[in-house]
Amino acid sequence: MQHPAYSQLRQVTPSAAVVLAPNPSYAALEGTNSWVIRAPGDECSIVVDPGPEDEGHLNVLQAKGEKVALILLTHRHHDHADGAQRFRQLTGAPVRSLDGNYSAGAEPVTDGEVISVEGVTPKVKVVASPGHTMDSVCYFVYTNEPERDQLEGIITGDTIAGRHTTMISETDGDLGAYLETLAMLEEEGKDVTLLPGHGPEGPDLSAYARKYIDRRTQRLQQIREALAKHGNNVDVATLVDEIYDDVDPVLRGAAEQSTRVTLRYLRDKA
Repeated sequence: MQHPAYSQLRQVTPSAAVVLAPNPSYAALEGTNSWVIRAPGDECSIVVDPGPEDEGHLNVLQAKGEKVALILLTHRHHDHADGAQRFRQLTGAPVRSLDGNYSAGAEPVTDGEVISVEGVTPKVKVVASPGHTMDSVCYFVYTNEPERDQLEGIITGDTIAGRHTTMISETDGDLGAYLETLAMLEEEGKDVTLLPGHGPEGPDLSAYARKYIDRRTQRLQQIREALAKHGNNVDVATLVDEIYDDVDPVLRGAAEQSTRVTLRYLRDKA
């Protein structure tokens, strides 16, 4: 079974399986990936990003997750987190996020924490990954203990998608922090399976991180050149017309947002 496969539990690594939510869009690609973490024979599971508040998806996810012991969020965005409270009602499991406003029944996760749940063999390490949003985290999935066992995959939420690029939030995203996160994932993700929030998985997360870094570097250079040509007071629309000369009209707003985020980064560094 390959991506996309809606409402099916699809095994990706020995301890990580995915259920694809039926919420396709330009931003969500084919939909949101909800990850189920457990080893064969485990009594319980950890579910990462239950996705939108879609009753059908949550019911499938509950059934496929069997006894859910914990719900984790990669970040607050609705297509990842809106179903968390309803999923908590269905399963009784606590919800944990880096932002305490989105946690329920348990403390927020902390950077560097290793999550161990009774009845679940794999261990999950929390790695703060600011940039897309400031509450973004990645979850490193280990066969057992991180100190002595295999790193099977890294759940990246929206930090890295299985294809295309990702947006940086204009409200609390940060391009500088995002570039640092990508550099960390390039280093840590060599030959480690990418378990993305959207799109298909990939065999080498570091290669995806490098492509993201190269793309951002290219855009930065394009904007620097356009500013040199038009002056620092040029409007965003002019920049987008020059840089995104083949952008789909549907994605025009996203291109403008990305340009504003990049301009903020350049001005902060000046």
